[in-house]
Order: sequence, then structure tokens, then C-alpha cells
Amino acid sequence: MKLSEMLKQDRKKFSELPDSKSRMNFIWDYYKIPIIAFLSVLAIALISLLSNIGHQGICMYALLLNNDSLVVECDDTVFDRILQESDFNTRGKKTDVNARFSLGRELNENADIETLQVLTALFTVSDLDLYVADQYYFDYFAKEDGFADLSLLIDKDLINRNEDDLYYYVNDNGQRTLAGIILHEGSPVHEAGYYHNDVIMGVVAKAENLDAALAFVKQILTDRN
Repeated sequence: MKLSEMLKQDRKKFSELPDSKSRMNFIWDYYKIPIIAFLSVLAIALISLLSNIGHQGICMYALLLNNDSLVVECDDTVFDRILQESDFNTRGKKTDVNARFSLGRELNENADIETLQVLTALFTVSDLDLYVADQYYFDYFAKEDGFADLSLLIDKDLINRNEDDLYYYVNDNGQRTLAGIILHEGSPVHEAGYYHNDVIMGVVAKAENLDAALAFVKQILTDRN
């Protein structure tokens, strides 16, 4: 039977139904597959649109774990200032600084598990470019190959001049990678109020804004010399 004939029969059946409830049931029984397909496509389109809106105006995503922002007023413009000093073209965009996450501070195992799941997702879906944490929680993701090997991405001379402040991670197979740089008291991130102890900063291996993250790290290293 041709599609036009089927539609004609459906319209006839629909018009003969006694009430709105039976008509709604008729529509659902006959057209639920295309309806579900349409709603699915619409949902995907909306999610994609909202995701793109959220990404507009952002040049880099940075996450600072276990920082002091709960007790100290911090200056989140430090990232944009350093990127400007590096001559990286942000095209008027800004850094999205996430300082909300903490681990191991409140002795709440369930909360820590949930936070680790969120962080793992951020590392996996490339929605994170720069990660700062103490050594323990830095190594947690380093062992999962979560960071780019900076020795392959940064000029050798700049690396040699900052050898004392570089953090190398050695995995179970003995492979050694330059996973991050050590930030001491006096670093821009410390002066901005985020930390008082040494922390490690790494560029996420799947960073969507890799160039911006590298420009930031390079400028930090350059300013030390």
C-alpha cells in the first residue's frame, strides 16, 4: 500500500474516534516510533546548542583542586593576565577557572568518590585543559596517562633552565614523562591566593585548548628566568 493511501486511511480512522483520549492513543500507537525519533533528535540538538553556548567566550578551562578559595579571596584573572603576557591570541575570550572541587578534606568517602568520578569524566571528555593539585591527587591522574608529556611540547632550552621545578612521573612500566611543573610559594597562582603549599600544574592530555594551556605553562616557566 502506498504511503498516501495509508495516511488517508489513518485520517479516516482518526476522524471516527469518539474522544480526545482515544485520538491521542491512536496517534501514539501508530506514530510513537517517529515521535520518539523526532524527540531524540530534538534533544540532541538542544544539548549540542547548550554545549556550544557554554563554550563560547572560553579560551581555556582550568581546575584547581583543594585550593584556598573557601577561606581566602582569590584573583581568578591571573590566568588571563598570564595568557596576555604570553602573546597568545585569546580573541577576547576568557579562562574558565573551576575552584570548587576538593578531595580528602572533609573525610567524606562518598563525596570523594563522586568528586573523583566527575574529575575522571572531565579528563576523559576533554572538557579540561589545565589541572593543578598536590602531588597525591596529581599522581592519581598521571598514572592514567592524564597529562601531556611536556618534554615533547616545550622548547628544550626552556626545560633545561627550569629543571629543578619540573615534575616527572614514572609509571609502573618505568616510562618517565614530564607531566607537570611544580608551583612554589610566590608563583602567580599562589600570589592570586589559591594556594600556600607547593602544588603541581599539568596540561591535560586530551585538552581541547592545548595551545592556550601550553602558552600559559611556557609563560610561567619564562617568568622564572
